[in-house]
Amino acid sequence: MLISELDTPALVVDLDVMERNLSQMAEYCRRHHLRLRPHTKTHKIPELAKKQIASGALGITVAKLGEAEVMLKAGLNDLLIAYPIVGPAKTKRLADLAIRAAVTVAVDSEEAARGISAAMAKRGSEVGVLIELDVGFGRCGVATENDALALAQKISSLPGLQFKGLMFFPGHFGVSPDERAVLRKQVNDFLDRCYEAFARAGLPFAIVSGGSTPSRYESEFFHGVNEVRPGTYIFNDRSTVGVSAATIEDCALSVLVTVVSTSVSGRAVIDGGSKTFSSDTYHAEHGRGFGLIKDDPATEIERLSEEHGHLNVTQSDRRYSVGERLMIIPNHVCTTVNMHDEIYGVRGEQVETVWQVAGRGKVR
Repeated sequence: MLISELDTPALVVDLDVMERNLSQMAEYCRRHHLRLRPHTKTHKIPELAKKQIASGALGITVAKLGEAEVMLKAGLNDLLIAYPIVGPAKTKRLADLAIRAAVTVAVDSEEAARGISAAMAKRGSEVGVLIELDVGFGRCGVATENDALALAQKISSLPGLQFKGLMFFPGHFGVSPDERAVLRKQVNDFLDRCYEAFARAGLPFAIVSGGSTPSRYESEFFHGVNEVRPGTYIFNDRSTVGVSAATIEDCALSVLVTVVSTSVSGRAVIDGGSKTFSSDTYHAEHGRGFGLIKDDPATEIERLSEEHGHLNVTQSDRRYSVGERLMIIPNHVCTTVNMHDEIYGVRGEQVETVWQVAGRGKVR
């Protein structure tokens, strides 16, 4: 099948670009002696997770139990669930997973740790635990080295839990390289204080897991980090490019759409709206638009209806016509992928493979 034969909207991945992204990340980690544990929330596809393992990853990261179950069913059995697991229904599922796979979870509270421990004890299983630190993003994680140490000591005393180390997500690093350098100093100061506190208490650990796609090639500069969890890097997106963490040429995934109307002066409409594209706004440069048209960056995707993408073509020299097809790089690839059942892998004009997004919608 050729790309020209695909019905739209469709998610299309340039296999050459994706494979280059995987290879470069794996080589960076080998060079700097970092464990690569990519976050599969970006693609949610077991076949791509296996490609990441084949390129050098030691295991994978997931966000939710449902994603972990999908990956384990496909034979991927070294899993980090980088999300707080809370509530008896979820801790029971976690305990069942831990019987069949090497599972590690992130926690930032004694309440979550106790709940997981009770489920493990009941099932007779064991799970590794990383304590999440809040290094400035303000989402999850303990805020001080004393809180981290106290939680680690509690975890070490609970049955079914094996304290393995620390983790953090620098989600606020989606800024310019110079700004990331300033933020990194703050992160390193916190990490150093944690290392000192744990050393004084005589509580060793093996893993310090960090990183994100924007900071992936700066991971060597985080003090003590020996594991990284980039996700978006497999495809990249407009936002990654906007913070100088990738180039347009590094963007493997595009949304193929068709122009369905040009009847309104200065406007054109495509057959992809908020059910096709991420509604995440663009935070770099001028902060406008819901994607980048690869062949015409002057045209702005200025708003989305459910099924309509509204293009402002007034700044473009191109004349749009009904029926023509466009390739658009989304602002946020992770949430875009989650709205589609399948992705088409292409090389040149040829469709080589079709992947089902098996983890789509696994929010529990």
